Amino acid sequence: MPDFQDIVADPHFMPVGVSADMHTIRFARVSVESLRAQAFLDGRSPYTHGPETAVAIDELAPVLGGNTAPSRVLLHVSFCGSTLLSNLLDVEGQSLGLREPAGQIELADALRTAPERVSRATHVVEALLSRTIEGHVPVIKPSNWANNLLPIWIDETAIDPIFMTIAPRLFLRAVFRGGRDRLAYAIRLAQHLAPSIEDGAGRLSRSIAAPPDPLQKAARLSLLALSFQLTLFQTALKERRWGKARVITFDQLENDPVGTAIRVADILQLPVEVAAIRRGSKAVLERHAKVPGRRFAASEAAEANRLVEQHHSATFDSAFAWASAEELCLEMPV
Repeated sequence: MPDFQDIVADPHFMPVGVSADMHTIRFARVSVESLRAQAFLDGRSPYTHGPETAVAIDELAPVLGGNTAPSRVLLHVSFCGSTLLSNLLDVEGQSLGLREPAGQIELADALRTAPERVSRATHVVEALLSRTIEGHVPVIKPSNWANNLLPIWIDETAIDPIFMTIAPRLFLRAVFRGGRDRLAYAIRLAQHLAPSIEDGAGRLSRSIAAPPDPLQKAARLSLLALSFQLTLFQTALKERRWGKARVITFDQLENDPVGTAIRVADILQLPVEVAAIRRGSKAVLERHAKVPGRRFAASEAAEANRLVEQHHSATFDSAFAWASAEELCLEMPV
């Protein structure tokens, strides 16, 4: 069994989870091929080789020290095209997209109950995920469930971020387009993020108190989830004095995906060749970002959006009226 120094020295040992008490990190062996083959690293499908090894965080932290470079990170709100951008920045032989690592999700879940231990573990996990593997520089796309870790991430400049957003009407369409599962996720996300936001609990309570219509409640809670994420983003931008160039919108990505990927690579100083991004883009743009093996059809997406708007426009309008009265943050500087 490898000791903790071997694990730190070898990026093929990837952190795949954190113990419930936040005292140990679980590792398993990975390869570039196994990581690249997965749409997500959140445990939905296997990507590791061999048994797991648990190492105490107290052993790892001193070995890592404080000299690790900030992680290149694609922070994002829900349904804004972040998986597509991650795929475009995943270049054979040069960079590697790590999409929604499970360990970050577990840290986000534990933040309310063990903030100090989560803070220590978060810095260690981030440093381990940012290690170059087989010559590939990682670009991490956390789950947006982990956006409540942002205050920890910006402490000591642990990340070098991009902030991805989407227009609020497009966001609501995307949530409702996904049906019951996406609606349920948006509601859970609002509840999950509320403790990280000033008056988050009050806004949450007010969003569900008045409307008897369940779809109206779902629309309000969805906008609340978006607002909470944008509030966290704006606070980080202001605190670290990051410029608006780091804010990427869904429209920008949709209208010019390759140009947007090249611009993001430049902002993050990602050592990839522009020509390599262009060469790989055709295959990326032809396939569905979140479903390996499925082709993407823009016409199908447009028709789905049209039907959602046809059936739910009144619900959306009412939700936006409520959001305006609540003075929700629904826009980012661009």
